[in-house]
Amino acid sequence: MSFHTQVWVYPFDGEPLNVAGSRDRIVSFIDEHALSHDVLKHLTEACQSALPTSTLFYLDSWSIIALFTKLAQCLPNASFAVKGAGEEPRDIWSREYENGAVTFEAGPFQD
Repeated sequence: MSFHTQVWVYPFDGEPLNVAGSRDRIVSFIDEHALSHDVLKHLTEACQSALPTSTLFYLDSWSIIALFTKLAQCLPNASFAVKGAGEEPRDIWSREYENGAVTFEAGPFQD
């Protein structure tokens, strides 16, 4: 499993995701999972554009997936996709969210 993951966020409605509006709940999630508060900075950066841009997270894929699942729950009216690629060739994954829930998932794949 990788410790660095490139992440792309695809908002389906063409609007950036409002991380700031869910900041308190995201910070609580980060604290509960003993993650660095730098994660909030990376999450905000990944979600600030209506177009997908690559953001480097210093986290494993499973932690990032859990983070975006929490964000989707905080933004029940948002629909978006997230894909990630870690350092390992098979550490690739994708998730789609709508109405606060996962609607599609693939990976990360195990050896």
